[in-house]
Parts: sequence; C-alpha cells; structure tokens
Amino acid sequence: MKNSLIIYFLFCFSFLFCQKISLKCIDVSKEDNIIKYLAVKLSSEYKEKDLSSYLDNIFRINMINEDYDLSLSQLESVRDIYRLNSPLEAAMMGSQFEIYINAVKRTKDEREFERIYEEEFIRKYEKLPIKAQIILPQYFDFDVSMAEKDIKEILLKKIKDDSIDIKDAIQLCRKYNSVKVAKKTFRLAKPLLKKLDKENFTVYDSLKITTKDNKDLTLGVVLNNKVPKPQSIILINTIYSDETNINKAKEYASKGYTCVILNTRGKYLSTSKIEPFEHEAEDINEVIDWIIKQPWSNGKIGMIGGSYLGFSQWAATKRLHPALKTIIPQAPVGIGTMDFPLNNNVFTSYALRWLNYVTNSKMTNYEDFDEEKWNPVYKKWYETGRPFKRLDSISGKTNEIFQRWLTHPSYDKYWQNMVPYKKEFSKINIPVLTITGYYDSDQLGALYYLKEHYKYDRNADHFLIIGPYDHAGAQGNIKKQLRGYTIDKTANIDLNKICIEWFDYVLKGKEKPTFIKDKVNYQVMGTNLWKSTNNIDDFDKNKLKFFLENANHKLNLATSKNKNTNFSSLKVDFKDRTDADELLALKYDVIENSLYNKNNLIFSTDSFDKAFEFSGNFTGKLTFTINKKDVDLYAYLYELMPNGKYFLLSTYLGRASYSENSGERKLIISNKKTTLSIYNNEFVSKKIEKGSKLILVVGVNKSPLWQINYGTGKDVSEESIADAKEPLEIKWYNDSYIEIPVMKE
Repeated sequence: MKNSLIIYFLFCFSFLFCQKISLKCIDVSKEDNIIKYLAVKLSSEYKEKDLSSYLDNIFRINMINEDYDLSLSQLESVRDIYRLNSPLEAAMMGSQFEIYINAVKRTKDEREFERIYEEEFIRKYEKLPIKAQIILPQYFDFDVSMAEKDIKEILLKKIKDDSIDIKDAIQLCRKYNSVKVAKKTFRLAKPLLKKLDKENFTVYDSLKITTKDNKDLTLGVVLNNKVPKPQSIILINTIYSDETNINKAKEYASKGYTCVILNTRGKYLSTSKIEPFEHEAEDINEVIDWIIKQPWSNGKIGMIGGSYLGFSQWAATKRLHPALKTIIPQAPVGIGTMDFPLNNNVFTSYALRWLNYVTNSKMTNYEDFDEEKWNPVYKKWYETGRPFKRLDSISGKTNEIFQRWLTHPSYDKYWQNMVPYKKEFSKINIPVLTITGYYDSDQLGALYYLKEHYKYDRNADHFLIIGPYDHAGAQGNIKKQLRGYTIDKTANIDLNKICIEWFDYVLKGKEKPTFIKDKVNYQVMGTNLWKSTNNIDDFDKNKLKFFLENANHKLNLATSKNKNTNFSSLKVDFKDRTDADELLALKYDVIENSLYNKNNLIFSTDSFDKAFEFSGNFTGKLTFTINKKDVDLYAYLYELMPNGKYFLLSTYLGRASYSENSGERKLIISNKKTTLSIYNNEFVSKKIEKGSKLILVVGVNKSPLWQINYGTGKDVSEESIADAKEPLEIKWYNDSYIEIPVMKE
C-alpha cells in the first residue's frame, strides 16, 4: 500500500485547491447527505502533492465512506512517515479513530458496541509506551459543539452556486468525522482513561505545606502503584505551574520513582507573593525535609529540570540537604550577570516579557509570552528613546520585580544569595550531570556552575553533556533542523533515557549510563562523532591567535601583530532609531547567507589550507578608545564556509566597565586606551572545513532587545536618548586579538 502511494505521488502534479465539487444533484438542505456525497467524490478526485497531508485527510474521508480497512491502512501509512522523527507521536496518532474503527468492524449487534469498544480501547492502550498512555487523554479532548458550529458556518458561507471548493469539502469531512467519533465514543473513553490511570498511579495534586517563615507552598505527588514503597524521589521545582505538569511526574513515576512537583512560592494554590529566584534555596530544602518524613520516601532524592528548573537545583545546593543525592540541571539559568536577566552586566528586554509570563498569574500565562505582543513594546521603547527602567510602563503595567532587578546591575549579594557562591561550591559533594547546548540561551549559566564547581573542587563528581542543541533541545526536545543547520545523526540522542539511567546509577546503584565516557562529553559538529575528556581545561591547551588588523583599509584577522600602530574606527549614532524593524527581524540563524553590517566592523582570516577542530570558548582582548565613559560591545564569531554561507560559532556581549569584575563597575576614561577581556561566551565544537575562513564581527550594541548604554557613566537604566548627544566614536587598535581553541588529533 505504502509503496504504491509513493509511486503514485511521484507522478502527481500539485493539488489545485481552486477545484470545486458540484452539488447540483443532491439536496443541500440535508447536512449528512452533503458530507457523505463529498466523501465519495473526494475519495476519487482528491489529490495532494504532500503525501503526509493527503494520507491524514484521506483516511478520515474513507472512514465516512465506511471503507474501514483502507482507512486503517492509510492511517498506518501516515504513522510510517512520522515514525522515524517523532516515534511517540506516531504511536498515538489517530488512536481515537483506530479504536473506533476496530470496534465498529467487530460489532454485529449494536447492544455489544460498548463492551467491544472497551476491549479495543484497552488493547490499544496496553500497546502504547507509558509516555503515550499518559498523554493519550488529549486525543479525547474535543469540543463537539464548536466543531458542529464550524460545520454549519462552512455550509452556510462556502456553498456557492451549488458547488464547494475542495479545500472546504475536506474541512467539512474532517470535522464531521471527528464529531461522529466523539459523540459515539468519547463518553466511553474518558472514564476508561481515568480507570486505567488510577490503576497505574496515585496522584496528590494539591498538597500544601507551610515554611518556617509562614509562607505556603503547593506540591503535587505521583506514586507508582505497581512498585513497592518506599521509593527514591525525583523532585522538580517549577515556576511554570500548569495542570499538565502532573503528566511529566507520571513519566518519572513510571520508571520506578515517586515524583514530587514543587511549585515556586506564590504559584498554583500558594497565597504567597511571587518573587522569582529569591526563595528556592530555602524553600526546596524545607520541602526535602517534608519529603523524607513521608511513608512513600526512602530518604534519597534526585532533582531534574531545565531553565528555571535547572537554576532551582543549584539553588538547592547552596545549603545542600543530606537527602539530596544528585541533580541533573538542564540548560540552567545563570541567574545574575551570567546570562539572565543580564548578560555580562547588560540587561535584556526579554526579562520583562518573562516576568509577565510567570508573575501575572498563579498558573502559566502563555498569552503573556507571545512575541507578537512584546516586539511592539520593545520597538516603542527603542524609538521613543525613553530610559530602560520605563520599559514596563510602556508595556502598560509596572512590574515590581523588574524594577528591583534594575537596581542590581552588578553581581552583588542580591544575586549571590540565590545560588552557591565561590567556596560554597566546594561543599557540593554529590554527582552532578549538566546538560546544555551550543545554542542554548542558558549555556553561559550551565558552564558557569560547572567551572565554579571544578574551580573550588578539582575532584568534583560533575559530568557534562553538550551538543548542537538550543534551549529546548538541552531539555530533551532535540531538533534535527536547528535554525538552518541539520545536526549530525549521532547528535540526535535520547537525553531523557540518559537522565533516567543517571538516576538509576546514583539512586539505585546501577551502572553509569554507557553514553557518558568522561567528565566532558561533546559532539563535534560536522564529524558525526562524540568526543570526551576528563578536564574542562583541556580545551585551553592549544590556541590560534589572530590580531584585529587594519592594513590598507582591509580588516584582517592576522596571525602576527602589525608593527604599525593602526586602528579600525567606527561611529555609532545612538539618536538614529530608524532601524527598529530590521533589528527586530534579525533571526541569528546558525547558518546565514549574509551578515548584518551596521554599527559593526567585520574582520576575516585567510582561507585555511586544512581542516581543524574548533572546540571550546574563543577569548581575547580588545584594545580601544572611545569618546564616552562606557560602552556595550559585542563580538560574533563565524565560519565562512567554502559554499559562501556563514556558520555561527559563538557570540559575546558585555559592558566594558564590568569587563574585569562583574561585581564592580569601573568607568572608562574618555579617549584613553583601555582593554576589554572577552570571556563568558558560548562553548562550541565544530570541524572547520578546509577552505573556510573565520569571520569576527565586532560592534556596539544598539538594539531594542537590550539596554542601551549611552556612555554617560550614569546608571544605564536611567539614561535616555537625551544622553546620546554626539555619536560614539570607537577605535579598535591593531594589538587587539582573539584566541581560538584548537583540539589536536
């Protein structure tokens, strides 16, 4: 069946949605007659170039035609298309229809339908992987009345001159089929789902505990009914309160653990104030105290989660509880100046967007996170030139936490109190598995915690997995296509499986995950290989040095320093705000056809005569003068590949006045040479191809997405476009350089 369809579509021209089906021969006043007639016509006339779309439509159409064997075959063909890239989705896809069809096929007497449906439901349910069983209810969550309303509207508006467009006919058939199946079976399916779920799990969704400072926290607990108690605990602390979080807890419970979901103070049913990041160090430890006293707990706890959930685990280690045996921080937020809400002491506009997302409601308010809602806010702030501290008022609502954050532009005690600081890392004597990605927005935080842990304990039991992943990918949702780059096949690993194996290793005494070879495990892009080393410092052993040379008005990355005292100059007019739209439209894909070339200079090496492995962080020192007291600089490093495309390797953004000490601002003396150190940028590993060049883009930050540093020396959050005055003039001198880490064979 599958092969014949593929052959057919190789010869098929694209389906023309302008085609119509005549309705002159039927009574259009009767809804059922129209749709059944359309299903018959579509089964022979409908064609589509996209095979998956065609199959997804035609199996539903043939259900209406009661050609059930053909429909099931077509449904299975849809699943085959998705099975390689999305095996879980493929396993569940169309389950509600498959169960219905199999029950109808077996039913000879309508009085037997309910019994047969239950048998078919359980048969399908038991074949599904546990994760699919957990999220299967979403396939039976369908608004029948809304679909019926849509059907009537289509019939009323789309039938013209006794005909209907094929695209509208398809929508009618899809909705009609879903309504028919839902009306007949969903009342049977929903209680079955609850019954089967209760056989597997015991759920306590709204437990409350009171902290020592008399604040309340809300917990969810999921017990696996099919394993003996007590069990080890997987604890997840989250600020993203959502009813579906319990599904994630069930996944962990299905692996032989009890899972506890802790909602951050103020979230879910908690009546306390929502103050992100500020209370995790205390609250998590109090919850651990409560957990170990429960009859279902054996006193051993591991933590997992990404982003804010990753930060939470490091917060918990600030006062390490003896019962906390391991953590798996995935893409953990580097709170403070590492990566959020500041990147090397530069505040991001995104901070306000995120705060609204998590503080405007006890539950997660997804509408408050919509990029289309926030880009106009950033644009208005940028174009009006108002102080950064007015960004929240421009959005329509003052945000107390945002204003609090802006009073802490240095890495001071406010931030230091949230996570381990300096020697506190030496007391973290538990196994740690950090997971991040080359394009993870919180990679800087992940590597900060790792490097500080190693710095204060050279024998730290701390492991790293890092590959070509973004923020979601580092949390197990790996994308094969990552911002224009197709990742190597070997990079598509099962991170969720590795995490469970890690918990089994630490909490149950099983073998360490076989994937983890040494302390640092990294994927070299372009080689289809994973490599490993036992020392993070290995990446700093061999470096290539390139100087930012201006030779006869040609900007080079030269292998030797030019003896002439020369410089590359740039002027930036902070009063010019005509570029708002183009700046907001920049995508920063991994692979680009061209580079943005405003407010920056672009330096290039010669072509390399042989390939080499770039693995680690590029570093450097930029020697410059400016006519202001401060400036925010960026440096983006690319590989210009032989095919003419640019491959993004690493980016740096930082405030010059904090270059040497993120905790103390030291203003620049105007027109006097100063040096900015490049550090705290993204780690990357990639094979640099023969014939490629390295491209360094250095520039001055002027963007709606970040604070704008006008260079007066005042608090940057209080500066406005009135402080812009004369354009910024910057000169980069020829003794400026960057160093590239190269791994020897």
